[in-house]
Amino acid sequence: MVEWEVPPTRRIAFVVVLLAVATAVALSQTRDARSGGVALAGALALAALMRALLPEKYCLGLLVRSRQFDVVMDAALAVVVFVLANQVPS
Repeated sequence: MVEWEVPPTRRIAFVVVLLAVATAVALSQTRDARSGGVALAGALALAALMRALLPEKYCLGLLVRSRQFDVVMDAALAVVVFVLANQVPS
């Protein structure tokens, strides 16, 4: 029987965001940099949304500072990455 130091349910938000980032990397490799960048911006927006709405016990891995700081920084990075991704020539 596996004894988890941290229960898997506490890592759900982190795993979801990690899968979204992996999808963004796959899109960058298979399609183009713009679609991968937009997907990465979506992953950052998802991280901000999950950090804002979920209780802290489910956000292990997304906890950096205070909730407000994390949400503002993730959302700001999502906007910056989205704008930069749209600047990439097709």
